[in-house]
Amino acid sequence: MLLHIKPSDQAKIQGNPIFDPVGSNEHIKTALVKLGWQSNILIPPAYRFLGKDIDFGKAGIILESQFSNYPFLLNNVLRSELFFKAGVNFVGHSTNLVVIITKAQMFPASNSTLYYEQAVEQLTALIQHNVFDVPIRLVGLFEQPNTIISAISSVYENTRYSRIIQKRTICKCEVLTSISGSKRCKFRILE
Repeated sequence: MLLHIKPSDQAKIQGNPIFDPVGSNEHIKTALVKLGWQSNILIPPAYRFLGKDIDFGKAGIILESQFSNYPFLLNNVLRSELFFKAGVNFVGHSTNLVVIITKAQMFPASNSTLYYEQAVEQLTALIQHNVFDVPIRLVGLFEQPNTIISAISSVYENTRYSRIIQKRTICKCEVLTSISGSKRCKFRILE
């Protein structure tokens, strides 16, 4: 998967390239649907108080792309635990595994968004205290630092919440480690 980036609208870093959750979700959805996964599966009415849908499902597996604010991780996992314990069926199978995809901390991103290393810490603490029984697989998206990669840069109609693309290009992007010792990298578009 190519890295998806967009210009930031946040103060102090406005216009700088950051991780693009919309483009990343779109890519993941296209790839999974080609592999036979169903997307945007409605949650049964009896459990609709937990949200309207799950991102993806196949053969008893719930898969959530988690690129939004960090508290949503616990929401997704807790409701998946309920689906697991209640034997809720999605696409003809009871829930028996949860997969969460998130980005690594190395990616510059919008404020308060979940990152992989944070998810590992949260889930580890909860699992150590037997909070969950549902099997969980956590997948992190990473890039090799200090390299030049191909990336997809998108500009959206509205900078904050839009999914309407104004412009999308493939570009060369340099992934640079931070001089300050921070785990966050910087992206620099080269072309």
